[in-house]
Amino acid sequence: MIGMRAATTALAAVGQRSVPLVGRASIPAQVDVVGGGGLAAITIAAFLLSVLLAVFVTYRFARGYLRTRRRPLLFLTLGLLLLAPLPMFLRLAFGNVAWVTATERTVVVTASKLCGLLLVLGVVHR
Repeated sequence: MIGMRAATTALAAVGQRSVPLVGRASIPAQVDVVGGGGLAAITIAAFLLSVLLAVFVTYRFARGYLRTRRRPLLFLTLGLLLLAPLPMFLRLAFGNVAWVTATERTVVVTASKLCGLLLVLGVVHR
């Protein structure tokens, strides 16, 4: 019982509570609220606005490519897609999947951004 008391004390020291299960096992129940509900609503609204703007700008580039059929505009559109909206969607999708770790999610999102930057750089330096 001393081990559980020490674990409970350590958890309480960092602002967590433990819920005893069977015997000595415990699961820390962690709820962190920073800034209250208003800040969370503003953060979600800002994220959704940034997703909408990224999709809108990418859509405009795609329409420009379809109108002119110029290859550099196609690469610029693909680069922008890989740079802005796709990483946001990947974060949302992989953040809600249990079998994808945070490291794997970071690698996939970073790889998408890198490919997008390389495409845009290739268009700019042509």
